[in-house]
Amino acid sequence: MMALLLLLGLGPADLAPGAPELLQSATRLEELLESATAVQQATLRLQGAWASRPQPKEPCADLERLELGWRSEYFGAAWRETAQASQAEAERLRRLRAAPTVAPLIDVRWATELDEKLKRAEAQRQVFLEASRWQATFVRPALALCPVVEPTPSSGIDVLEAAVRGDPGLPVAVLALGDGYVCPGNQRADGAVVLLRNGRGCWSEADDCACDIVVVKPGAVLGRVEEEAAEPAIPTTPAAFPLPSTADLPDPEVQTDPNLQILPPSEDGPPLR
Repeated sequence: MMALLLLLGLGPADLAPGAPELLQSATRLEELLESATAVQQATLRLQGAWASRPQPKEPCADLERLELGWRSEYFGAAWRETAQASQAEAERLRRLRAAPTVAPLIDVRWATELDEKLKRAEAQRQVFLEASRWQATFVRPALALCPVVEPTPSSGIDVLEAAVRGDPGLPVAVLALGDGYVCPGNQRADGAVVLLRNGRGCWSEADDCACDIVVVKPGAVLGRVEEEAAEPAIPTTPAAFPLPSTADLPDPEVQTDPNLQILPPSEDGPPLR
């Protein structure tokens, strides 16, 4: 029997989960929700900055507006990844808490905490759906008409937000470009969206982090500052900011939600680290 379980990639915890497995899933979901919310914040700020600029008479005349649109595509693709992972972990948490070996262990307080996490996961999904529809309706049609304007180093999008007492604050999601490192932490750049825990960082060509750490805002772009801007590329179809595809979810047992397939899937977006 044990040999069969090993062949199937299953362990005793998969057949009879307990409190440790439930705690592990709840902790993992909390981490994923924090990451997803940080990338959400950056994406929504970029969409807001796009919307605040007047639409030019010539659709390709405002290069800053186009750059904001392309930048929001990068962050939207990273948001998709964290949304997928959050939904998969939320489904796993639901199954674990309903397991006969776990359900008797959950008291009222614990059940309330788990319900709160699951509600946040569902709220995150709804916000993503709305933002993805908005991107498809307003941003992508404009990007399809114009040459590609690659994101350039930027300090991010600053808005006035009231701080909540006792709130440690979200990590700051930034886009890291080029063959280099994001510091502190020596995270590889390579076109990835990375999270800065204290909202401070810099881009270094080498892993010695010989760069001046500065405050950055959500949606910032870190990379080598070029002296002269490159020529715009030939127009192409905008990058991926699709709704989550359950085919890509890490947990194969997650039930398909038809609401997550309103937009067609496309190429994989940049990785999130």
